[in-house]
Amino acid sequence: MSTPDHLPQFTPQEKVSLSQLQQQFNASIQTIDQLKAQLAERARITEVARARVQKEIKPLMREMVQRRVALVQLLDEAYHQEHFPQLEKEKLATFIIEQASTLVHHYDAQELAELLQRYTTPITTPEKDANVTKAETQNLLKNVLGLDVNLEDLSNLEAFQARLDQQMQEEQERREAQRSHRQKSKAQQAKEAKLKAQLESISKASRRLYTTLAKLLHPDRERDAAARVWKEEAMKKVTIAYHQDDFFELLRLQMEFMHEQEQLLAQVPEDQLTYYVHLLQEQIQEMEDEHSNYYMGADAQLYKEFGGTPKQMEAKFRSAKKGLREEIQHLDYALTDFKSPASLREFLKGL
Repeated sequence: MSTPDHLPQFTPQEKVSLSQLQQQFNASIQTIDQLKAQLAERARITEVARARVQKEIKPLMREMVQRRVALVQLLDEAYHQEHFPQLEKEKLATFIIEQASTLVHHYDAQELAELLQRYTTPITTPEKDANVTKAETQNLLKNVLGLDVNLEDLSNLEAFQARLDQQMQEEQERREAQRSHRQKSKAQQAKEAKLKAQLESISKASRRLYTTLAKLLHPDRERDAAARVWKEEAMKKVTIAYHQDDFFELLRLQMEFMHEQEQLLAQVPEDQLTYYVHLLQEQIQEMEDEHSNYYMGADAQLYKEFGGTPKQMEAKFRSAKKGLREEIQHLDYALTDFKSPASLREFLKGL
């Protein structure tokens, strides 16, 4: 038996129009079919884009990062030479920090981590550093904790400071946890309770449908060998849907495997049909939320940069590769040109 792509729907009988509830059922089915198709297409496009990024973009990205790392290392060497006055050195240091920070934090270029730390660690004398620490600690004790302590009486200032920092951190975390707990409004709690009840309702409906289908499709009761094989395969699908708590799939399987589907639909009691419509609406909401996640989730940026129609994807990949190749060329030029102190000084003038 072939598996239909869509759920059966109510069809108007001669001189008898569909009820409003039947129309709602049909509309829900159509919406679910559309959403499923959109989600499947979005997932397909995302996977194609991810594979192409890995194959076409990543190698160029690695080349670009290698060039930028080499440039930062070249500039670091130039910084320690005697060719530049203090103002130009400051500009050069700022540029090195900007480039190294981006490479370390966004491209995981850990080979620059030590260099970045070296440029961002302030230089202080031990005496000055101790005086600053004492002043900051004195201010913290007096203004934040209300303690007026003579720091000269403390035998181990560093140990005391560490204990104090830990206590302050624990207090801050405790206050934030209390604030977060208070901010959960009654409306949020009611929403969570409603969602839990709806999920329980869907689970109950899934169990009822599973029981119905299990009775209908039980292979041990089938004498015909071919029909028994078909029922065994059908029962596998039903069991998978039940364990995944997929009410929509169970409903689809129920209608697929029952004979005279339209007649059975017409015989569904109104209260049961009302419940079906409610659950289908819940399914629609879940799928719409899943659809929205594509614009806010982990793959949103990937789809924005490389997704779309085949023509749009091709244009986006072509543009991205062109941009990376041009950047690599510019970096190659800079790696050669900046070996000259005069060229590097000219560059620094524009910063």
